[in-house]
Amino acid sequence: MKERINAKSIIVLAIALLTVVYFWLSGDLESRVLGGDLFPEPTENIGQGPSAQPTEKPSSSDKVTEKPSPSEQPTEKPSPNPTTRPRTLEVHFIDVGNGDSIFIRTPSKDILIDGGERNSKAFDYLISLGIDELDLVIGTHPHSDHIGGLVKVLENIRVKQLMDPGVVHTSKTYEDYLTLIYEKDILYTNVKAGVKLSLDNETSLEILHPTHIEGKDLNNVSVVTRLVYNKISFLFTADAEIVSEQEILAQDYNVASTILKAGHHGSSTSTGDDFLKAVNPKVVVISCGQDNSYGHPHQETLDKLEALDIDVYRTDELGSIIIETDGKNYIVKTER
Repeated sequence: MKERINAKSIIVLAIALLTVVYFWLSGDLESRVLGGDLFPEPTENIGQGPSAQPTEKPSSSDKVTEKPSPSEQPTEKPSPNPTTRPRTLEVHFIDVGNGDSIFIRTPSKDILIDGGERNSKAFDYLISLGIDELDLVIGTHPHSDHIGGLVKVLENIRVKQLMDPGVVHTSKTYEDYLTLIYEKDILYTNVKAGVKLSLDNETSLEILHPTHIEGKDLNNVSVVTRLVYNKISFLFTADAEIVSEQEILAQDYNVASTILKAGHHGSSTSTGDDFLKAVNPKVVVISCGQDNSYGHPHQETLDKLEALDIDVYRTDELGSIIIETDGKNYIVKTER
């Protein structure tokens, strides 16, 4: 359903557009990313380009770590402890229906990627963990099933920094999201491929997409990130489709990852053969809603994953999914 835009909306969107153009043209992206004391360690460029340091090709040890035997890798019920920080890294794929919301807890940072729709349980889930502050929020693209739930998060939880691709959208949800960023004085960055953030001693977050936003539909401006913790890695692809996957591969990034969040809720428009071969995941997580009208995940995607003997975990079947790792092994916990 289309959302009506009033004069206030137009002013807010115009300011957003001018901000995007200014920072994009001024080349001030990295300094904005490093604003404040959020990421005190040096930020490096990755990928190709005149000022970028090339990322090494995946070595055999860097691609994936062999998962533990069934006795070492149980599927457990989530039992997060809201009072203490983990000595391990946790990635929570929150069950928000047919949307995305991923909470990352490193030994020193709390990060949220997307929030599902406005009526999603992302905010309540964070509160149940005792989260009252987020070091970083990433809105992967302006579709409401990704940024809608961020509105309540921004209203009620302190956010130090927010990143998105800088694409202006004409929806009431996007207007409210942008207004809160302004009212809460949140450090706001239009991020693009080529940025690598050091989170902890052995933890980094790389931005692999988008390289540009001109002339693309909203799915294909999705911010794609790769999280690395020692020898275990996660690839979060938002709604990026095969055309975006091919762009990432063309940049020669290291995409090999232990865990892949399937693009676009398991749609056949994502998780192409070439991309899946390059990522070579042991586990694929699909975030989708029960009996959704889009038919996600598509059978074509499920058949492809089954043929490669990849473990698949779906939020529509299992509820919220937590993957915990010490950097060498990992365990998967499910809500049901």
